[in-house]
Amino acid sequence: MFNQSQLQAFYFFESVTINGDSLVSDDWVGAFNGEVCVGARKWDTSVCGEGICDVPAMGYDSWNSEETAGYCMDGDIPTFKIYDASEDIYYDAIPNENFAFEPYVVLAACPVAEPV
Repeated sequence: MFNQSQLQAFYFFESVTINGDSLVSDDWVGAFNGEVCVGARKWDTSVCGEGICDVPAMGYDSWNSEETAGYCMDGDIPTFKIYDASEDIYYDAIPNENFAFEPYVVLAACPVAEPV
């Protein structure tokens, strides 16, 4: 999992699919800065606003440097991974658009997963 940071951005996704199939409520979408998990969301669209879910991405916080080491800094572009719980498989997600990390900003993209 990840530690909370004061510096956060939220990436909103209208849909997330694996080979054309939508995720189910047991699946997860995680945000990464390199190999460091900087945010994640269990993909239950029934509790998301109008079925559009967000994935938080935490930023490096100098006031909490030990717990946020390796987290996003301004301009970093996070990557996303999907955990398919039913298959116990991780996939790299390829968004239709990449947005750089910028604290306190809401960003939108739509990833498609490919096998890792």
